[in-house]
Amino acid sequence: MIIRDDMKRPTGILRLRVYDRTGAELWSDVGKNLIVAQGYEIACEMLAGVEAAHIAKIAVGTNGIAPQESDTLITNSAVVEVQSVEYPEPTTVRFNFTIGYEDAVGMQIREFGLMTADGRLFSRKVRAPIEKTKYMTIVGAWDINM
Repeated sequence: MIIRDDMKRPTGILRLRVYDRTGAELWSDVGKNLIVAQGYEIACEMLAGVEAAHIAKIAVGTNGIAPQESDTLITNSAVVEVQSVEYPEPTTVRFNFTIGYEDAVGMQIREFGLMTADGRLFSRKVRAPIEKTKYMTIVGAWDINM
């Protein structure tokens, strides 16, 4: 078998929109993430039909250190379930989620993690802190492009 160095690696994009309690959009953001090393093992398990390997959760946490391939967790995490899954392109899967008004209240959210059903980290994104209050909700769409 030949493995080419120029083969495209999977990538990810995290889209966030923040709303107040009236439904007014406060701000939005788009940024790339890092698929961590164990993410590739998880992808292989998904292809083999391992039930616990499917992406099912989003975690937010407090660690602002740049993502590393060796990352395996989200610090001081608050976790929500993926609400829906879409396929906007033949090579893209989108995981939709909401960090609700009552989720992660008081947290300085600096990191986001795409997690498997059994709690393993697939992908991680770090950004400027979001001071989460009960007066805001974060609606996200996390794309993984193969």
